[in-house]
Amino acid sequence: MWVPVILTLIFVAVGILLMLVLAWAAWRHRNPPVVQSELQNELKDFGPAETNRWLRGLRVFFLLLILTVFGFHSYWVFSAASNKDSQFNKARRFDARNLRLAESSLKGWVLDRTGKLENALIRYRSDAGVITREYPLGQAAVHLTGYSDFIFGAGGMESAFRNWLTEPTSVYNRISSPNPVGKDLKVSIDSRLQRELFSLLQSAGKPSAAVVLLLPNNEVLAMASSPSFEPTAIGDEDTWRRLSEQAEDFTTQPLSPLVNRALGTLVTGGAAFYYRPGSTFKTFVAAAAIDLGITGERFTCRGEGFTPEGSNRAIRDFGGEVHGTIGLHDAFRLSCNQYFAQLGLKIGKERLANYAKRLHFAVSPDDKTARWLDLWQVTHGEKDQFDYVFAPPEPRMNLSSKASKYDVALQSFGQGYDDLTVMSMALISAAAASSDGSFVAPTFELGAPRRVIGPFISSQSAAQLRAMMRSVVESGTAAGAFAPLAGRIATGGKTGTADRDVYVYDRQGNPVVDYVDKDGHKHYKTEGSTDSWFVGFAPADNPQIVFAVMVENGGQGAKAAAPIAAKLVMKAAALDYLKITSPAQPSARSQPRR
Repeated sequence: MWVPVILTLIFVAVGILLMLVLAWAAWRHRNPPVVQSELQNELKDFGPAETNRWLRGLRVFFLLLILTVFGFHSYWVFSAASNKDSQFNKARRFDARNLRLAESSLKGWVLDRTGKLENALIRYRSDAGVITREYPLGQAAVHLTGYSDFIFGAGGMESAFRNWLTEPTSVYNRISSPNPVGKDLKVSIDSRLQRELFSLLQSAGKPSAAVVLLLPNNEVLAMASSPSFEPTAIGDEDTWRRLSEQAEDFTTQPLSPLVNRALGTLVTGGAAFYYRPGSTFKTFVAAAAIDLGITGERFTCRGEGFTPEGSNRAIRDFGGEVHGTIGLHDAFRLSCNQYFAQLGLKIGKERLANYAKRLHFAVSPDDKTARWLDLWQVTHGEKDQFDYVFAPPEPRMNLSSKASKYDVALQSFGQGYDDLTVMSMALISAAAASSDGSFVAPTFELGAPRRVIGPFISSQSAAQLRAMMRSVVESGTAAGAFAPLAGRIATGGKTGTADRDVYVYDRQGNPVVDYVDKDGHKHYKTEGSTDSWFVGFAPADNPQIVFAVMVENGGQGAKAAAPIAAKLVMKAAALDYLKITSPAQPSARSQPRR
């Protein structure tokens, strides 16, 4: 941050020094003596030919100067400006002049889906005649609402919808008022659910967690991420600089409150923050198997595990569980890793890649993973500006020719090279919950028409998958967590337990260096972390909400994420988002041990 300031001071100092030297030289030689012999010698060096030579040199110099300026201008316009994540565009968005213009007028309010002023997500407050921009939900919604400051810029909806919120409400307002009032915006978020979801994440007892809650048309009903921060933190320069520096350093980014863990982005825009989905990804593999008609396979789960061909590493189930010889339905209900490892190999890389591409996955390390710019449905404001803030990174797998059978087996139950976000898993669950099995764009636009990105599985396959997900809740790995809802609200879902390596930090939050290699590169110490997942929908027979919950280092999905999901369903029912058509009928199957 200090580099531009230091360079500017050096430039100014050098400029002043040069100006003083030139002034001194001009004063010293104000009346130079003229020597006749020297003057005659100098006149020999001048004439039409010599003058023309100098003029040609000046023409070439100015031509090169013009071409240089034109080249730089073309680069900024056609190259740098076309890259939405370039430093040029980032600087332009946070340019002080643009920020001052945005802050010089009264921007519109951001209202939740009820449209009530008391439920506004962003509003103004007058205190003794001083008008301030206020964020009533505070840290519970800052990854959505963002913040706005004429020095440090804006984030969240303040940045994504800035053009809309600063657009005067009428031509008369624009002409007559020195401080025109911007347009209000009503979004799909329910402020009551948003506050409740953030509270549920905090009650998990873990520092990092995220949840996404969608309606059937993929309107975002709530989206929370923890850890979080108060929007007013931007008023403290030292605090904000510390948070920004932490977010920009890849070694400390996993700790940063600026990371929106639901989307895998920063609240300011950019970044790529992935998770392994664990057994929730079996939803994807089961969907592909059902759609391909590979549902009658029976595989054996042994104590010694399953070793893929060409590998000497065995794949085992969590805690050494042994399920014996089972079929797809029971393997999904009991979350058998060995079964899905063998099922993934049966489906094969090419067919798995085909279904992954339907969900816009990158399926090879050679694929340039970028941000998912065509995901969201946006009708207010500028899409480019919105995508800069809210576009998540593209999900990715490795199903290339270089991927071994062991790699494919691992990815078939959500480990290995699977890199997804909480939103990605919510959208897969939404495709399963939909009547036609389509992949639908999420949106913050209230009442927006359903935009189908493309087909995923058939409607018949989606119905079979929903039945399997219902069995997980009624008699599978999530039965204990959803016991309070038994007989009241039938729910479908899938638990997940994902292992990954994370950095080890000291008490000051700095990564611990393990060793330094011969080239001087630092290698940081890591340790294992087990993330807890649950994805699902409710009611099971007629899905009206879809959700994905992730708790970092929360252990088994049934222990941390599933209980949060159960409470989420109860809160949605209390707010009349679930229309129960018939009593839930619990299955007679016995509950598993986990």
